[in-house]
Amino acid sequence: MECAPHRIWKKLMALVLSLVLMVVMLPGALAVDLNVDAGFYFKQSRGGTCTLASAAMMLRRRAFLDGLTDWTDVTENSVRGSAWAGGLSHSFNYNAMQVGYSTLPSNNEEKKAVLIQLLAEHPEGIVLYDRRQPHAVLLTDYTDGVFYCSDPAGSVSSGRVPISAASISIAGASCYWYISSDHNSAVATLDSLRLEGMRYPVNIRTGKGMSVSGTAASASGAVLSSVEAAILDANDQPVQSAEAAPNASSWSLKNFDSQLRFGELPEGSYTYMVVLTDSNGQTLCFMSDFTVSGSASSTATYWTVQDPSGTKLGQLVQETEEAVAEAVESEAEAVTEAETKKGMWSWLLG
Repeated sequence: MECAPHRIWKKLMALVLSLVLMVVMLPGALAVDLNVDAGFYFKQSRGGTCTLASAAMMLRRRAFLDGLTDWTDVTENSVRGSAWAGGLSHSFNYNAMQVGYSTLPSNNEEKKAVLIQLLAEHPEGIVLYDRRQPHAVLLTDYTDGVFYCSDPAGSVSSGRVPISAASISIAGASCYWYISSDHNSAVATLDSLRLEGMRYPVNIRTGKGMSVSGTAASASGAVLSSVEAAILDANDQPVQSAEAAPNASSWSLKNFDSQLRFGELPEGSYTYMVVLTDSNGQTLCFMSDFTVSGSASSTATYWTVQDPSGTKLGQLVQETEEAVAEAVESEAEAVTEAETKKGMWSWLLG
């Protein structure tokens, strides 16, 4: 009789090809449509609100992707009540879209790699902030080796422009805001097998570990027949595993917390995998590489979402545990607003 880890490994490996095929078949129009300005972009209304204007443009693009007919109603003023407190809040909710905040690596090459990954995961873009200016833009995409953005400053051309034409640079950027969850999209998946808010590791500090969390949910009219999770080593061999047969429409992954002991893993490279199967025969597989090292711990969150055409997409959100200078950020934003009221020159710089 096969042991449970081996069964999980075989099942997960068999699903890899189907996952790759799903990614290849994602509609190319999703990115192309956003790169054609359909009215996504605008300038900040006053000095010191560059972050607010950029966040509003980000939310506007996400609403467009969600197929919301009122996406043009997302404006700086409509977002202000939810997001502004003398500076852009690090966490806020607007129209069922949750926005979060995180910092970037100081190394320029690492920073570029993180931004490229974020843009691949967030076609709506992210708000990129440069404390040295200080100023923010909506970073929209990375196409043919070039970062593009929409800069809300009045001194920069309107619409989508290369970052080289903006008021800030990638090298100077230090933090960003992003849409961490989008229930406008999540609502469309209620008839599909799904994972909601599943926390997974990016880097685990040796000996520290992390808690497993998230919810597995079946399509309406079905129940979860199997939920399986495994940690594979660099040779794709299972080192830890857990499985359950919930026979329920939803099930918390926290139930695996005592069985998946990340803190016991030695330094090295690993893969975290979760496989769901429901009574309709649907199967969903999530897999992501992570490391165990002596550096700062970081995790991310996975939501199964759908684009307006119904194609399944994985929305991955990185949430670094070390939020360096978060408190300083709000203070700096407030100071910026006060200073920019002094004259038109400050207004142009944003």
